[in-house]
Amino acid sequence: MKKILKISLVLLTFIGFVSCDSTDDDTSYLDNRTPVAYFVPGNSGTLLVEEEAPAVYTVTVGISEAQATDRSYVVSVDPSSTAQSGVDYSINLSNLVIPAGSVVGTFTVTGIYAGTTLAGSSLKLNLDSVEETSVLARSQFNLSIFRSCPVDSDFLTGSYMMQQISGTAPFGIGSAFGGNQIVDITADANTRTFNYVYAPGSFDSPYFMTLDLICGNVFVSGTIQPGNGTLGCGNGSIGQSTGSTPGTYDSADDSEVTVNILDFEPDSGCATNYEAVIKLIKQ
Repeated sequence: MKKILKISLVLLTFIGFVSCDSTDDDTSYLDNRTPVAYFVPGNSGTLLVEEEAPAVYTVTVGISEAQATDRSYVVSVDPSSTAQSGVDYSINLSNLVIPAGSVVGTFTVTGIYAGTTLAGSSLKLNLDSVEETSVLARSQFNLSIFRSCPVDSDFLTGSYMMQQISGTAPFGIGSAFGGNQIVDITADANTRTFNYVYAPGSFDSPYFMTLDLICGNVFVSGTIQPGNGTLGCGNGSIGQSTGSTPGTYDSADDSEVTVNILDFEPDSGCATNYEAVIKLIKQ
């Protein structure tokens, strides 16, 4: 199976090399060879809602081919959502379009502080259709909405060692987050982001990870860096999400932070996932 993963990466990297570049918007995560649409750059996000502060999340729909006319699309709220319209959030899903000459369209979700909770809720949005375009597997966007507890701007920033504590990746990958890599963590409000090498010593794929610090809990989202092909089993790239129990942090001490990860989420068609734990150690 590891060989299948390697072949998929090589083939798709070659396809990306010979295809034409587009200058419209950021299309590094879009395939311009077929008329398809999906949520980009990933299928999940987090909206942190603070008191007396704007809380707006922009959701992006991407298509692989720009046209000379506007292209309408339809998004609906999945009934399995736990977030309630008018309580946790507000949204306008009417008259959504991807403008002529562009490959992306956007709409916004606004959080409502009075209704949100520390435990959070989930808003699941379905991409039902895009005019004259096929919708791919990444057709549902999961937005987690939380009441936010701000942290200091310099908390969990700068140089850290990423040390894998537990978890073994399938297909012979082993320690997907191993190697005691030194990463540089940057901050944007309660969000922390860093680049790292996924599966060092085997695939050595350039990935980035986003950590949302929410009232003592660490929520995870990870994917391959744009412009580096795909790594998976034929349906996009392997990603990372939050483990069954989020990692935790102490806002008064950022010397070490534990991050619990559900790897192979999404699984890119590999039909498996597993839990891993990493520790970020300040250098």
